[in-house]
Amino acid sequence: MRDVFYTLLVVWIIYRVLNAFSSVKNKYSNASQQSSPPPRKDETIVSDATSKKKNFGDNEGEYVDFEEIKD
Repeated sequence: MRDVFYTLLVVWIIYRVLNAFSSVKNKYSNASQQSSPPPRKDETIVSDATSKKKNFGDNEGEYVDFEEIKD
């Protein structure tokens, strides 16, 4: 009888954990859908390139590829 109880307890715990992950996933997916409504067919979307974040720190510079020309 104890084995049946422990089995049911483990199944219930697994169900609760999976349900918690599912609810968190649904919450984030619903938030992202609400923040940007889908565009209409005849609508043009222009993204602003200046709003990109820097990928380097304040004391680091941006890498620029160049060729050295020798005289």
